[in-house]
Amino acid sequence: MSRAQDAGVVIKSITTEIVQQCAERGQLVSDALAAFMVSNSILNKAKVLKLLCLDRLMEKYNPSLDTIKLQVYFDLNYASRCKSDQPHS
Repeated sequence: MSRAQDAGVVIKSITTEIVQQCAERGQLVSDALAAFMVSNSILNKAKVLKLLCLDRLMEKYNPSLDTIKLQVYFDLNYASRCKSDQPHS
């Protein structure tokens, strides 16, 4: 496996664990949102990263987290439409 594939497996594993731990704490978090939080952090200390992402995702009344949620929602729902709506040359 290449390093890129290894990193993808690690990111997926951390993402899954974050989603599960958020659910255990009563907060529903999408895979996309958790993956966004993980991918925006340096993965040199996976355990610390996981805890930081988990704590950040569990925050309530955090305007910056709400903004990120809206950005991820837009990206998942509208960005692909914009690409497919463009005429092909």
